[in-house]
Amino acid sequence: MIFWAFLFSIIEIQINKREKILIIKFFNDSKNIEKEIKIKIDNILFFKEALFKRINKLKIKSETQNIIKGKPIEKKFIDKDINNMPIDELVLYFQKFDKILKNNIISFYNVTTFFNITKKIVEYYSARNDPNHVFYLNEMKNILKNEEVKQIFLNS
Repeated sequence: MIFWAFLFSIIEIQINKREKILIIKFFNDSKNIEKEIKIKIDNILFFKEALFKRINKLKIKSETQNIIKGKPIEKKFIDKDINNMPIDELVLYFQKFDKILKNNIISFYNVTTFFNITKKIVEYYSARNDPNHVFYLNEMKNILKNEEVKQIFLNS
């Protein structure tokens, strides 16, 4: 799995205990495609425990959530999603991730998504000579003042 992490951006890892299957979803930026690998593992509970120990040892922040029946699951954005969003949607997600980071809910996903969205907004406004791009550049600078955010960039 570490081999795959060096080659591709791992988007999601799921472990299905009932079917004893590990599902790894990754994104290949150079080809702009999303792939999925399914691996059958007989001792899936042992594998799950070893995986979480390794993730903790590497100090990787993961965003796991328990699935609650009837509650919608929020989709995680990838670069392809952000590149295809209209500007009004980008601004809405900028506000959401800005609020998340200012509330100190800092993770690799939140930080990289915030910067990818903000970068796209800056490109849009600066291409149109709209002075709004300065506001978004300043917001990026303000978020970069946070030490945890700096650490995420230094460790990636």
